[in-house]
Amino acid sequence: MEDVVVRIEKKLPKLKDAIMIAGFPGIGFVGKICVDQLVEDLKPVKFATVYSPFFPPQIIVNFDGTVRVPQNEIYYWKNKTGKHDLILATGDFQGVTGDSQYKISEAIIEVAKNANVTRVYTLGGLGTGAIPKKPKIFGAATSKALIEELKKLSVDFRPGGGIFGAAGLITGMCVLNKIDGVCLMGETQGEFLDAKASEAVLKLISQILDIKINFDAFGKKVAETEKNINEIKKMIEEQRKQFEQATQKQEYANAPRLGYIQ
Repeated sequence: MEDVVVRIEKKLPKLKDAIMIAGFPGIGFVGKICVDQLVEDLKPVKFATVYSPFFPPQIIVNFDGTVRVPQNEIYYWKNKTGKHDLILATGDFQGVTGDSQYKISEAIIEVAKNANVTRVYTLGGLGTGAIPKKPKIFGAATSKALIEELKKLSVDFRPGGGIFGAAGLITGMCVLNKIDGVCLMGETQGEFLDAKASEAVLKLISQILDIKINFDAFGKKVAETEKNINEIKKMIEEQRKQFEQATQKQEYANAPRLGYIQ
């Protein structure tokens, strides 16, 4: 097998000022959850599948017991009322090595170029290790004009640092290919599926592109996330108490003992 195989399954129709939205499994699964919800609500047409030996060496077992190899999927959606048609990219995994991340991201960008995409949004999570009450949206973009545009929507841009994985690389490759690129990241604790951070990112995307998302159905996922957050908070509090108790016992054991002088 070649390093990356993009199998075109349907002819791509002429698209109207197309925008790509890409989200893959990563921190908090934020990007993956967002694009999966878009696929569920918009009912786009799958037109391409990406295969690669750079995906983990395993198979995926479907709900009916059949199997398939790991893959990424690319869809198109014709927007009947809005300004932009969409290309949606998501899948099972990112590449497992640094060079594979580059090659798979490059393949995604090639699809965007062939579809005459004018802008790419990559979605992901920004792990802080803390549990936010109201997740912020952090961003990075390929131009100052895009940054100013998104600041008006309360996207937080911070200087310095890096963005790892597909969310960062695809945005970086937009620079090389002269495509507008934006990376939007929902603030998340980072160690569990975070539908709450995903909801924040998805609401922003729906606002930017004027597309309708069924947030009532999505609310069940958010409720599950909040349940997980509360359980994690309880666990952290229990661990803190246990640590304090253990520290106090250790301090007591190490304390000097006063004795009588004979």
